[in-house]
Amino acid sequence: MKTGSQASFHVKQSTIAQCFSLAASDYQRHDVVQRSTAKHLLNSINASGRLLDLGCGPGTDFSGLSGVSDVVAVDIAPGMLNQLGITQPEQIPLCADAQALPLKNDSVALVYSNLALQWCEDLQSAVAEIERVLQPNGECHLAIVGHGSLDELKQLGLRVNDFNHLDRIKACFDAQQWQQLTIVCQEFTVYFDELKPLLYSIKGVGASVRATTDSASQQARLRGRQDWQQLTSRAEAIRQPQGLPLTYQIMIVRGKLIGEPCAIL
Repeated sequence: MKTGSQASFHVKQSTIAQCFSLAASDYQRHDVVQRSTAKHLLNSINASGRLLDLGCGPGTDFSGLSGVSDVVAVDIAPGMLNQLGITQPEQIPLCADAQALPLKNDSVALVYSNLALQWCEDLQSAVAEIERVLQPNGECHLAIVGHGSLDELKQLGLRVNDFNHLDRIKACFDAQQWQQLTIVCQEFTVYFDELKPLLYSIKGVGASVRATTDSASQQARLRGRQDWQQLTSRAEAIRQPQGLPLTYQIMIVRGKLIGEPCAIL
């Protein structure tokens, strides 16, 4: 039997919510990779019924999915839901943590999440919630930032979050719950004419970028014109013909939940 869980917003999750709320109004000016992965996910969805958008941000246009009856849009950041009211006013906003959804068991037909679940403190709890709220034969279509992403930032001397490996993400899914489940790593590279829009493709959507010092235990922000000049010089060293690259390793998860078990005669 599926069971729910009580909402528990940790300090880390509260900080994430605040950062993404502050970025909400400018999010769609900088969501370069998010648009690419959204297109990839949506191209392979053929489901009907209620859709749950986990980590909805300022909203996704699901009008191309003819079978979707309505959309419940969940985000931990109130500022993002305020933007959702402008961009997708027909969707149902819900401020909640993906790790503790205030939704009934078996209440949605499709769970969609685009570059949000990597921010969960406990990814396995979020996956368990997906399994709980999905109806039998319901589907999930997820894009999760994985290990090896943003290596170009490391080359520039910037700190990068330690994202989950593919094997760790696979381990969060109970194979006995799914009749179909594929989890693959796909590389997405986006290019920028200059360094500033590259950095704002991260900072401008609510994440953060910081420079590292020689000490692994310390972090320092870029300070002054000289630091910026040194950073741009290092960036030019990795420029490619298409522009300055920023590469993501995206874990694409697609699954269909097992239906109701057959009676044993």
